[in-house]
Amino acid sequence: MSTLLDIITATFIGAILILMIIGITFYIQSSSREITNANIAQMNVKEIAEVLDYDLYKVGYRVSGSKILFADSTRLVFQSDLDNNGKVDTLEYVLGPTSELTSTPNPRDRILYRVLNNQPRRGSNLGVVDFKFTYLDSANTTMNYASLSSQTQRDRIKSIGYYIRVESIYPIEGYYPGAEIKKIIRPKNL
Repeated sequence: MSTLLDIITATFIGAILILMIIGITFYIQSSSREITNANIAQMNVKEIAEVLDYDLYKVGYRVSGSKILFADSTRLVFQSDLDNNGKVDTLEYVLGPTSELTSTPNPRDRILYRVLNNQPRRGSNLGVVDFKFTYLDSANTTMNYASLSSQTQRDRIKSIGYYIRVESIYPIEGYYPGAEIKKIIRPKNL
């Protein structure tokens, strides 16, 4: 009888150990997926910020007259000689609607478009869920979006700020790991 009790105890302890190992394995896999998705979001926000920084520093480069043609919270159109070829380019940044990406698991992700010289809109899904421009005058005072409907007011813009939040396209236990960046650019030609 004692041997049977020892076998049952050993089986019970073995089953508990196996369940603990399975639980730890699931936890490690979940953590690994979350870290991977967070790293992807960080890389995506970094790539977007690098392109934005390059373009925004060149606002108004080799342009006489109006440099910023349209300014709003999620759309900016400006002129610059981006490729340094002596021809003025028009560049537009605009955030697309969430309805464009209904096939992705993240319901908030959108496409941030970069449109050069009125070419057709093209973009890729990098998981942008929030994007916003802010505009500052020479006194570093934030300008009201409603006032930016006139060219005179847009000509007062001296700095352009942006905020980007990127999240993973795929959830980890209902949570979308993400990254964000906020920056103010002071183009030399404004």
